[in-house]
Amino acid sequence: MSKAIWIDLDNSPHVPLFAPIIRHYRRLGIEVVLTARTHSQTLELLELHGFAGTFKVIGKHYGGNKLAKAWGLIVRASKLVSYVAALPNRSAIAVSHGSRSLVIAARWLRMPVLTMYDYEFTETSLFNRFSTKVLVPDGLPDEVLLANGLPEKKLVKYPGIKEELYVRSFEPSNTFRTDLLKQSGMDDGEDKILAVLRPPATTANYHDEKSEVLLDDVLLLLLNAEEVFTVIAPRTVEQIAEIESRTARLPDAAGRYRILTEAVDGLDLAFAADLVISGGGTMNREAALLGVPVYSIFAGRQGALDHQMEAEGLITFIRDARDLSKIRLERRDRSEALQPLTDRVERSVINEINSFLDKD
Repeated sequence: MSKAIWIDLDNSPHVPLFAPIIRHYRRLGIEVVLTARTHSQTLELLELHGFAGTFKVIGKHYGGNKLAKAWGLIVRASKLVSYVAALPNRSAIAVSHGSRSLVIAARWLRMPVLTMYDYEFTETSLFNRFSTKVLVPDGLPDEVLLANGLPEKKLVKYPGIKEELYVRSFEPSNTFRTDLLKQSGMDDGEDKILAVLRPPATTANYHDEKSEVLLDDVLLLLLNAEEVFTVIAPRTVEQIAEIESRTARLPDAAGRYRILTEAVDGLDLAFAADLVISGGGTMNREAALLGVPVYSIFAGRQGALDHQMEAEGLITFIRDARDLSKIRLERRDRSEALQPLTDRVERSVINEINSFLDKD
């Protein structure tokens, strides 16, 4: 019986993250079992990255209510157990970037678990307790991780940040920006300042309502600027409706923005922008690696990675309305080539997975 790798993708940022890992092992002829949750743009991005027909959709997101989340966690975990247990090949390892359902399901199946996460102040108790190994960026301080209950023997670190794994192979589209503007009704929009706005993750367990206030402030700033065209990238169908309600309060802004209703390549979107403003972490770090000016309206407890990138001038945090003056509405310089990135993160992830594949 041959071994397989099981990867669970329960949120949209996990698709580009694991895409190089999936391709690596499939090129080697090693089976990679993919399960995915109906949430955000996860399924659309799987298809966009060429994985159509190779993943199993199991479960959905149950919203921000804590009781509903707990119930949904158990329901999805039980469905994952049923699906994986029926597969012909035994999985040598279960891998995810913070899938709680996978951790529980793999525990039931007595399967080794490799969990990745990069924000030390999310709820990590399940990962720390039930994972065989926990792989985190070296920027996360040991004292915080250990104080959160992560056993030292499980802790493994990799250099850099997870976004390096896939940003390093990014090749910008020559037509994405022009096509995006034309599809948005801006045939003469090349002289516009293109702002990309990613709202906060309102269903995340670390969400802070202050981010919603900041979102309104930023929308008011961007949509009142005649020289700016704003592309808004909501996370969920529900958030699309919320953004439509917010923008409806600014009728004079019609024609100055577009709300995306379908998934697009996140790196192309960020690279096309003159500035990125986001209430999350992944797009901010992607844009920073691409050399795009980045502003964060994340209002939760600041993690070590964000603190470091802010100190290095890679991300500017907007903490209240007074900080809006820090946002520079101007065309960015595109003359410099992208800074090359190494494969250090990819090698770290592959090495940890291989350590389980090599076991009897």
